[in-house]
Amino acid sequence: MAGLLAAGMLRSDVARVVEAQPSLPNNHSAVLRFRSSIVADTLNIPFKKVQVMKASVPWQNPVADALAYSKKTNGSYALRSSVTANGEMSDRYIAPTNFIQRMADNVMAPIEFGEPVGRQWFEDQANPVISTLPMPMLMGMLGWETQENFASVSGANIVGKIQDCDAYCSLYVPDPLCQAARISITGDDLAVECPGFTADDINFWFDDVVEEVSKMVGVTSQHFHKLEVKHQKYAKILPIAAEERKRFMLWATEHYGIYSLGRFATWRPGLLLDDVVNDVRVIARMIDGSTYDQRKAAIGG
Repeated sequence: MAGLLAAGMLRSDVARVVEAQPSLPNNHSAVLRFRSSIVADTLNIPFKKVQVMKASVPWQNPVADALAYSKKTNGSYALRSSVTANGEMSDRYIAPTNFIQRMADNVMAPIEFGEPVGRQWFEDQANPVISTLPMPMLMGMLGWETQENFASVSGANIVGKIQDCDAYCSLYVPDPLCQAARISITGDDLAVECPGFTADDINFWFDDVVEEVSKMVGVTSQHFHKLEVKHQKYAKILPIAAEERKRFMLWATEHYGIYSLGRFATWRPGLLLDDVVNDVRVIARMIDGSTYDQRKAAIGG
């Protein structure tokens, strides 16, 4: 999505868009909500403004719940504010179901599918390149040696539909004995995120997980339809030292004309697509002729 956003924003300034996969990918099977309308306004794609309720299923106490949820989703203990949600309502913006395709339709440059890239490919480019490749992958291609541990948590999601439903909510589940960590309802769409589990794991426990989810959200399981389990390779990515990722991105820009963009390319776990809009604008200024201060802004945390 970060690459399509950049191509859609820069439009006539983009010569080509390269995608290694054979067709337009849509790897996002969790929740796709936005905190602002900036992406919709920038791409002129209407989003639906809704009120979302966020709540948590109490387990032990606020401290234990926060630490358990962190361990469940990130693999380490830390205090997280998400599990303090107590039913408050927040404004969110919902993208249309064909959002990925509509982003691609906004791109003026040709999209070339099935084209692998490597170090030689980058060296052969005469113009600047905006890369959304995950940072450890690009480091390996360019021969950058690092001591950082690029850790991530994979997972599986149960997605499907809920009959006679039009609600917007997220329910956090800190209990370590429950496979589900977050349950989200977006209109009539259901997404159950199970970090740390494989699709085979969740398929094995499928009926039990669905029944437990049914009880927690108050929807009888008979109203769940079209349920399927999807693998999520990067359910969560874990942070690395900010200095290391900044040094690498600046080096890649200066030596290869590569501008990293997006959560995985800049390895910022909390980065939202809303934030990427400003990053694209900063990169555009850099390409046009930046100062050193602008470069620092582009790779800021």
